[in-house]
Amino acid sequence: MIRINAKVALYARYSSDNQRQESIDAQIRAMKQYCENKGYEIVKIYIDEAKSATTDQRPSFQQMISDSQKKEFEYLVVHKLDRFARNRYDAAIYRQALRKNGVAVVSVLENLDDSPESIILESVLEGYNEYYSRNLARETMKGMRETAYQCKHTGGLSPLGFDIDPETKRLVINEKEAEAVRLIFRMYADGYGYSAIIKRLDEEGHLTKRGNKFSKNSLYDMLHNEKYIGRYVFNKSSSKNSNGKRNSRLHKDESEIICIEGGCPRIIDDDTFYKVQNKQNRPKHNASFNAIEHYLFAGVIRCGECGRAFCGNRHRTGRGKNLYATYRCTQPHVRCTNKEINKDKLEAYVINLMEKQIFNQRSLKAMVKRIEKKRKSKENLFADSTKALEKDLEQTQTELNNVSQAIADGVTSKVLIDKLDQLEAKKAGIEEALKKVKEQTAHIELDADKILAQYNELKRHPHSPTYRAFVQDFIEVLTVGRFQVTVTLKKGLGVFPELNETFVFKRQEVYEKEKSP
Repeated sequence: MIRINAKVALYARYSSDNQRQESIDAQIRAMKQYCENKGYEIVKIYIDEAKSATTDQRPSFQQMISDSQKKEFEYLVVHKLDRFARNRYDAAIYRQALRKNGVAVVSVLENLDDSPESIILESVLEGYNEYYSRNLARETMKGMRETAYQCKHTGGLSPLGFDIDPETKRLVINEKEAEAVRLIFRMYADGYGYSAIIKRLDEEGHLTKRGNKFSKNSLYDMLHNEKYIGRYVFNKSSSKNSNGKRNSRLHKDESEIICIEGGCPRIIDDDTFYKVQNKQNRPKHNASFNAIEHYLFAGVIRCGECGRAFCGNRHRTGRGKNLYATYRCTQPHVRCTNKEINKDKLEAYVINLMEKQIFNQRSLKAMVKRIEKKRKSKENLFADSTKALEKDLEQTQTELNNVSQAIADGVTSKVLIDKLDQLEAKKAGIEEALKKVKEQTAHIELDADKILAQYNELKRHPHSPTYRAFVQDFIEVLTVGRFQVTVTLKKGLGVFPELNETFVFKRQEVYEKEKSP
C-alpha cells in the first residue's frame, strides 16, 4: 500500500498509432483523479508525445529515470503499464533501475500490489503489451504494403521533386523542385563533387524538402533514389535496430522489397542515373570486386593451420614474371607456415567435385527424394498439434461470438468486456501458434531439372556475383591446410535444407591435371 501524502510522479505518453493530444489529457486527468482519491502529492509530470513504447529513446522517460536518483518522488504513476513499456526487456530493466532508486511503478487501471499473484499478472500484461505492439506493427505494415502495390504514398515527406496528389495519393512532379534534382544529377555525372554541387544549389537558392540547406547526406540519399527514374520502391531500407534507429543505407532482402517499374513519374533519364550509380558505387566496392581476378570462394575460404581467412592475391613470379593468382592466409608468414594455393586450379577442382557429387541430375533427384521423405515425416509429427490448435481456435471463436452477441443485445458489464478482451488475446495467441506450426512444415517445391538448369545457366557467367552466390549457398567453409583441403557444405541454407556433407582431398590433387576427383 502507498501511504497517504506519498510523493509521486506521473508519466504519460501517446504514440503515433492513431492517438492524439486528447490521449495525453485523458491519461493525466485519470492519474490526477487517482492521486487525489488516494491522497498522494504530485511533484512531477513527465510527458512524451508521439513516442513509441517499443523503444527507450524517449526524452521525458529518460529524464524521469535520471530524476529518480534525486529521491524527489517515491512512486511513478502511469495510466496503464503499456504507457511505461511494451517491451518486456525494457520493462524489467527500467523497473529495476527505479527500484534501486527507491521508486515503484503504479498503474491506475491495473491494480497490482507486491503479492505473488500480482507479479505473475504483471508479467502476463507486459507480455500481452509486447504482443500488441508487434502485432500492430505487422498489421500496419500489411496495410502499407497494399498501399505500395497501388503506387500510392505510404507516409512521411515525399522526395524532393515530387508532391502528393491529394486525390490519388500518388506522386506528381513538382517542377520547381525537379530543377534542383536535375541539377544535382547532371553535375555529379559531369564529375563535380558534393561541395561544388552544394555551393551551386546555395547560389541558386534551392532548398531541401524541409526548407533547409543541402548537406552531403541529403545528396547521397537523393542520388540513390530510384523513384527519379520512375521506379516505385517500398520497404527497401533495413528495419530499426534495438534503439529504434534505422540505417537507410542498409537494405532488406529483395523478397521483402516492392519494386514497380513506371509506378511514379520520371525526372531523370536512365543514362544519367546509371552513370551516377557507377560513380557512386566505385569507392564502396570491396577488394574482391575491384580486383581484375574474380575470387569464387572469397569470404568462405579459411586457413587450416591458424584459422584465419584466406584472401585473394595476385603477383608475378618466375623468370618470365608471369601473373600468378592465389588464395593465401592473411596471417603474416612468420606466424603461419601454410602456403598459398593456386586460385584457378582450386576453383576448377572444387567445382568439378561439386558437379560430380551434387550438380548432376542423378544426385539432385536423389537428394530431392530424400528431402521430401524427411519433410513428409516432419509434417506427420506436426499434424496432431495442428488439429488440437484448430479445435481450440474453433471453440474460442464460438465463445467470442457468444460474448459479442450478448454485448450487441445490450447485456453490457465489465465482466463481459474483460472476457471479450481475454478471448481476443487467446485467439491471437492460438493463431500465432498455428502460424509457427505451419511455418515449420512449409517448404518450396523442389525440382531437380530446374535446379540443374539454373546452375548451367549461371555457370555461363562464372565472374558474375550471382554465380558466386549460388555456389556459396552450398559451401559453409572451405578449409585449406598444409596437406589437405576440406569442403564443408551447409545445412539449413541453400537449395537443400538437409544437405550436410564434407569432402576431403589431398592438396596435391589440385595440381595433378590428369587426375580428377
